Amino acid sequence: MTRPFIGITTWRRSIDTDLGTGRPAHTLGAEYAAPVEAAGAAVVLLPPTAGVDAVLDRLDGLVLSGGEDVDPARYGAEPQEGKTYDVARDAFEIALARGARERGLPVLAICRGLQVSNIAFGGSLIVDIPVSADHQPVQDADAQLSARHPISLLDGSRLAAVYGTPDRVVNTIHHQSIDVPAPGFRPVAWTPDGIVEAIEADDDWPLWAVQWHPEKMTAPDEAADEAPLFAAFVAAARRYAAEHAAAQKGTR
Repeated sequence: MTRPFIGITTWRRSIDTDLGTGRPAHTLGAEYAAPVEAAGAAVVLLPPTAGVDAVLDRLDGLVLSGGEDVDPARYGAEPQEGKTYDVARDAFEIALARGARERGLPVLAICRGLQVSNIAFGGSLIVDIPVSADHQPVQDADAQLSARHPISLLDGSRLAAVYGTPDRVVNTIHHQSIDVPAPGFRPVAWTPDGIVEAIEADDDWPLWAVQWHPEKMTAPDEAADEAPLFAAFVAAARRYAAEHAAAQKGTR
């Protein structure tokens, strides 16, 4: 069976290499590609480019990955002191989200990806989530990766159907989330403190947008719990590929 072709967005960072310190690089944690490939897809990494339509026309699915904050100017808020923003990445990913919806292209949006998806269609964010039992300040790496909180999924939502349960426990590696959902989208998951943890489109666009990081839940039991999300996304990409192949064949 042909593997659907999935693009995953990257994060521009400065890294040390044999050619010098602080070299600019487009990066992505290996944990993003692994579960997508395990679900049966082929993966390509997507740095920002002006050729958004050309990229989308070649994809069967899109992963909007996590990373740094989106520039608050995108939704009418003030920048945070000491924060820097990647305006090129913001513009690229917002254009990808809009183009994907126009095409009905399946999208898995993770953390920042959820935030990009909401901003792209007119929603806004909480610039800094108030501290609560469920959302502590961002900690050192080990503590942050091990932090967990419960969520409740909306009964009847596509996400609840994917997981087969209305109640889950997920990781928490974010200090922002949705404030006002974009028109045409609805929240479908929340923490006990009321923070939105997932959204879906009101129409049949196959979008799974989650605030947690399913790819970073790598312990065997947690990875097994998250596998249905990647499987559903890749299955939707496979259907998209088949439908477009049939449509192209019919025009010959």
